[in-house]
Amino acid sequence: MKTLALALAGLVLAPLFGGLAAGLDRVLTARLQSRLGPPLLQPFHDAAKLWSKVISPASPWQGLFVRWALTAALASAALFASGADLLLCFFVQAAGASFVALGAFCGSSPYGRLGAQRELFQMLAYEPVLLVALLCLAKAAGGFEASAVLAVNGPLLFKLPLVAPGLIFVVLVKLRKSPFDLAASQHMHQELVRGVYTDYAGRDLALIKIAHWADVAVVLWICALFWATGPVQMLLAGLVTLLLALLIDNISARLTWRVMLKVVAPAALALASANLFWLYLG
Repeated sequence: MKTLALALAGLVLAPLFGGLAAGLDRVLTARLQSRLGPPLLQPFHDAAKLWSKVISPASPWQGLFVRWALTAALASAALFASGADLLLCFFVQAAGASFVALGAFCGSSPYGRLGAQRELFQMLAYEPVLLVALLCLAKAAGGFEASAVLAVNGPLLFKLPLVAPGLIFVVLVKLRKSPFDLAASQHMHQELVRGVYTDYAGRDLALIKIAHWADVAVVLWICALFWATGPVQMLLAGLVTLLLALLIDNISARLTWRVMLKVVAPAALALASANLFWLYLG
């Protein structure tokens, strides 16, 4: 019963935290740019407005992929909250990201298909880094379960210092922030503004937003495991990670997908792999 209660809490809290992170992003970005900006709860208002618009999808498959993406994102959050295997959470959330790209390929817009291609490039870049980061967590904690990581005495960050830069890279990609806002962006300086979301509209777009919030929440929760000495400390660790990502976004120019694949991703993967090798030697 306790495991079920935790899973249900994850289903509710992941979209809630992700939506609040999206609202905080818009508020702080506006302040850094000397704008008033929207209220903190604006993302929830936007999702509710989209839900009120019934628009037929670009293809029957697109609507199906949207619901699969949402199911995978929420399942990953529920598994993580219930203390399940971190590798299982990883593969489930990776499937959700794939469904978003597959749905974009079903559309008729060339911008959507280009965004879908870049989405797959981004997955090729960040998924190996996230996988090695989880392997490092499991080695340091002595088990792959999230509950085993939470049971460790003391913060794991001091044992995994080389993993932290790679996780920041993953968070920037997941948040669709500069310099890695390649597949989609909210900023007009991007030549592919909506990108992978171009063909999504109405309720499908609302569901995609909720799936994205849950996905972001899971990644921030993984970052919080590096300082899992208590609920408050974990919340602060996730908040610091989010604020650092927003700061990088506002001071960085967008890179190309070639630089991400050939330079940034290999460097992040090399650092995380070196940390994993160091743990096994120790």
